[in-house]
Amino acid sequence: MAERKEIEEVIGWCKKRKEEAGHTPIIELNPFRERFSWMLSRIRLAIDLPLEDAKDDMAVYDTPTDSLYIKVAGRWIRVEPDDIFER
Repeated sequence: MAERKEIEEVIGWCKKRKEEAGHTPIIELNPFRERFSWMLSRIRLAIDLPLEDAKDDMAVYDTPTDSLYIKVAGRWIRVEPDDIFER
């Protein structure tokens, strides 16, 4: 689905944006929509928004798990890098 460096770039941006804002949750237009194909249908990027409050068209960064989540087939899944099973 996504390359490790892409996921790390998105997470890094979220951490920086959270630090700048000084509060959460944060909802922004997704600046990665046109850069990464797996983010194309994610119009907004939310930081520390509970998944039960997130909309289907969002990607959500969760600080406690340090992970990105997207909704696929009605379920929130953690975005994992393509190389997760490689050695």
